Amino acid sequence: MFTYDQKGIQIEGAELWLDALRKVSFSFVSHGHADHLKNHLRILATPATASFHALRAKKAEVLPLNFGETLEMEGMKIRLYPAGHILGSAMIHIERDGCSLLYSGDFKLRPSATCEPIEVPHADILITESTYGHPEYVVERSRETLIEELIGFISDCRRSGHTPVVLAYALGKSQEAMKILGDRGYGVRVFPSIWQMAQVYQQFGVLFSNCAPWEGAAIGPEEVLIVPPHTAFTRALQFVPRRKTVFLSGWTHGGHGPGWRTDHRIPLSDHADFNELIEFTAMVQPQKIYTTHGFAGFSGHLRDLGYDAEMLA
Repeated sequence: MFTYDQKGIQIEGAELWLDALRKVSFSFVSHGHADHLKNHLRILATPATASFHALRAKKAEVLPLNFGETLEMEGMKIRLYPAGHILGSAMIHIERDGCSLLYSGDFKLRPSATCEPIEVPHADILITESTYGHPEYVVERSRETLIEELIGFISDCRRSGHTPVVLAYALGKSQEAMKILGDRGYGVRVFPSIWQMAQVYQQFGVLFSNCAPWEGAAIGPEEVLIVPPHTAFTRALQFVPRRKTVFLSGWTHGGHGPGWRTDHRIPLSDHADFNELIEFTAMVQPQKIYTTHGFAGFSGHLRDLGYDAEMLA
């Protein structure tokens, strides 16, 4: 039903690519993270993802498709389902000639305060991410427990007179942290790139309380500062000399991710962990599975469970 080469995944006999790895004439874009934006001439995406694309990539012709709508083209019946990853993130479900395919993009099963909850359809063929497709990436603590750990870190900073600095990716994780902390009454200041992405969230009905952009001025322990991870090791924080940092990422739970030098790390993730990847597969009930952009060994774990699975190398 599809072909695969150095440009990525293309529906066989159709113009449509799925999160193409290089610039193509027409591609489905699953969400707005920069590694999924390749300046395609034309894109199929949710309206929210199209808005992120307009901010982070070159202008493209957009074919918008809302969740719950059906698009028929080139003999295909196409629907987008919420992926639960970031605002507007989508999985694409394609039916053609009696066969169905689901391409997941990035997803998670756990709930989020800032994006649509995941909906999982059945498909005969599943192409799934495997970012945390290694058994060491299992987060046994609940989302509520991880949030309380973040609140505890902030409280400890206040007691010691340190400004709490939350390191979170500019799109997705930062807005989740803004929502969690702002709704709890904390004064939150955010890096300009994070604030820019948050404006798109607000356009789509996700509102933030007690949050404002940070202009680089001095900030005390009574407020929380949210910045992208890389800024913690530049001169960007020179006006916050007495600070402690916490990194929010699923990578903090294992040994294969980035080794950020931070005071604390919390595995609050926008991705499915290892167990969620397995659970998701069972929900889809596919006859054939292909894994992408993750641990090569994940397809082997699926085969051990009885699935017909291989990795798209």
